[in-house]
Amino acid sequence: MKDCIPRGTLFCYWSNLKEHPQCLHGPLLLFGREIDGTINKFYACSACRDRKLCSIYFEYGEKPLDKQKLFFEQDRKKALRPYNHQKLFIQYNKLMSENPLKRTYCYTCEKLLMISELEKHKEHEIKQNLSDYLMTHPSEILKPLENSKKEAQYLFSKKTVKDIINILIDLNAKNVLCIGTPRLHEYITENLEGQMSSLLLDIDGRFHNFFGPLNYCWYNLFNHHFFNENSMYVFKEFLTQDQGENMYLICDPPFGGRVEPISQTIKTISDLHKNLNKIDTTANELKIIFIFPYFMEAIIKEKSNPPNIFGGLKDLKMADYKVEYDNHPLFVPKMDNKQQGSQVRIYTNISLNLIKLPESDGYKYCKKCLRWVTIENKHCKICRNCTSKNGKRYKHCKLCDRCVKPSWQHCKTCNRCSLPNHTCGQRPNIGHCFTCNEAGHTKQECSKIFKKSVINVLNEKRHRNQIESEPHPLKSKKSKY
Repeated sequence: MKDCIPRGTLFCYWSNLKEHPQCLHGPLLLFGREIDGTINKFYACSACRDRKLCSIYFEYGEKPLDKQKLFFEQDRKKALRPYNHQKLFIQYNKLMSENPLKRTYCYTCEKLLMISELEKHKEHEIKQNLSDYLMTHPSEILKPLENSKKEAQYLFSKKTVKDIINILIDLNAKNVLCIGTPRLHEYITENLEGQMSSLLLDIDGRFHNFFGPLNYCWYNLFNHHFFNENSMYVFKEFLTQDQGENMYLICDPPFGGRVEPISQTIKTISDLHKNLNKIDTTANELKIIFIFPYFMEAIIKEKSNPPNIFGGLKDLKMADYKVEYDNHPLFVPKMDNKQQGSQVRIYTNISLNLIKLPESDGYKYCKKCLRWVTIENKHCKICRNCTSKNGKRYKHCKLCDRCVKPSWQHCKTCNRCSLPNHTCGQRPNIGHCFTCNEAGHTKQECSKIFKKSVINVLNEKRHRNQIESEPHPLKSKKSKY
């Protein structure tokens, strides 16, 4: 194992995934759970957060018996749906040459059919009369996957798609790697041919029916696993287009998944892009747009120890743009004055002053912050920043020396801002400090950091006094003039 980081009592360890056991979703991840002060390590599925969905499980150090290996292999082959991508793409093109009235999709069998084939699908759920638009927008045909512990799908609203596309056009993006963002991929392939290219990486295998082998790869974000070996070559070929210049990665991951493996995957892709194209400047590095809730910012930006665990995400900055979805009950457009709109934001390594947000939606440019912010975001002169993150106008607390939510009040007993009806003395479940790896406090409250900073200040002061007490080498010499 190289690295590990705690999340409550569950740890995630890093090592060479090629050496890990596998399930139908690719290499397993190595976890550790703390029980009575002892950490029990085990391998579990990277994609499923419920063992009922993927039962493969190994204790760390356990060597599977031959019978177990055979069982797991049979289970993997049985559960992993076979897709002949080339054959399905031929079927798609054949249907596109036919009248829309002859096109059908079987939800039961998850494949496109000619209307003449419906005799074999009498008891199945069928969608008929597929227009050219629907054939190029499968996200509007397919029913979103809804299992929150596996591959739940939430699809961008059309407005969000258009806004992100406008940002990409303003940035002169040429090639876009879409990870879990099928609607962006659909828009680019239909409307921006010759101006922008796109490759979709998604764990939803149903897209085999609609996108060709050069436009879609069946992919697991959590372990950087391609289900089809040929897809890796397609992926690498895409990364080297135009020598890797103006290459953008847009990722909309499941919010309930582990952040650490996602970060490792993005770092792996970024490093591969750099190595394949022999890039040695930040100007041509892979540009990242990562979609995630604003309240998860502390997790992805945590300067953990060791620091490379969140290497793919820790340097990203959060923009104020509110990402909206069509089929999510929470992350929807602002409907009235009581709502602040979606809680999902864009995190990126692109300079925020280059990301222009739509003024028609109330976004404005802050000349002091040099970035676009929401209309309700007020610049704080003390913090020297537009501090609001949740859509409400924050207020500055002098005692806490930071801006807080408007509903919070400073509690003298707790010596911090909190909700007025909070119970004094009770602290939230903080987990571990990422600096000293001890439980019960955050990095900001770590006494070891405080002691270290005091020592550094004293050493710096001592060093400065020593320098000032020594005679200046030029002044000590007598001038011949």
